[in-house]
Amino acid sequence: MRILIIGGNRFVGKKLAKRLIKESHNVHILNRSGTGPDGAFVSKFDRNNKEDYDYINFSNYDCIVDMCLFKLEQFELIKDFIPTNTNYIFVSSGAVDYIDTNSFGDYAVEKMEVERALSQTNLNYKIIRPSYIVGIGNHRPRLGYYISQLKNKKPISIDGDGDYPINLVFADDVVECLVRMTHDMNRTYKTYTIAGDESITINELIKFLKSKLKIKKHKTKNTTDSLFPNQSFEFNNTKVKSEYGIEFTDLRRGIKKYIKDYNEYNIS
Repeated sequence: MRILIIGGNRFVGKKLAKRLIKESHNVHILNRSGTGPDGAFVSKFDRNNKEDYDYINFSNYDCIVDMCLFKLEQFELIKDFIPTNTNYIFVSSGAVDYIDTNSFGDYAVEKMEVERALSQTNLNYKIIRPSYIVGIGNHRPRLGYYISQLKNKKPISIDGDGDYPINLVFADDVVECLVRMTHDMNRTYKTYTIAGDESITINELIKFLKSKLKIKKHKTKNTTDSLFPNQSFEFNNTKVKSEYGIEFTDLRRGIKKYIKDYNEYNIS
């Protein structure tokens, strides 16, 4: 297949590109840096620059995965370039489900505006709403932050009492969902929640990390400037599991693997 990834040079986008290349797909990446993994064709592209769209033949692709679409005006620029028969996958956010809480500010509102505009087109679209994505290479290393603070005996910033449940999803599981959706050319016009099977509170997460790191004590600092706002963040992933046969990584097994990868990554 010929697959275009917009914003495929970081974290999930990069993992997705590598996976698709490994499966012998023809992968083209568009991003502002003009860089990407070996085996991909890469073009420098600024989605906020109207002139850049004239240099890309969007009809060349069977599937477009849009990893970095954040604002309605960005969608207005690209929507007329996407062929109606092309499988278009928009990576939105689980924050949209909690838009009424105002915990995620303009980010959730802007993602929702894009979703609404997309639903009013005749494009062959799928929308995914990931929960908190964790994995090595994330520019917001959520688990890495806790591990670093615990190891260095520094206070962990917590918004609230830490007893609110959150849902984590591992980057490799998000990639698996995206890979299966790239192969699905059917017109679904659906939105899928991408989330792990189990939620965990911040306090439970810290306790589990301490046990695996063999750390007995830790300090906390109450602040609104934390990785997780004081807001329950839970989801139902039944639809994506039933329609695409996804099996999500067991939460605690995934965290243990993350710790192992984190230690190796920071040692090397």
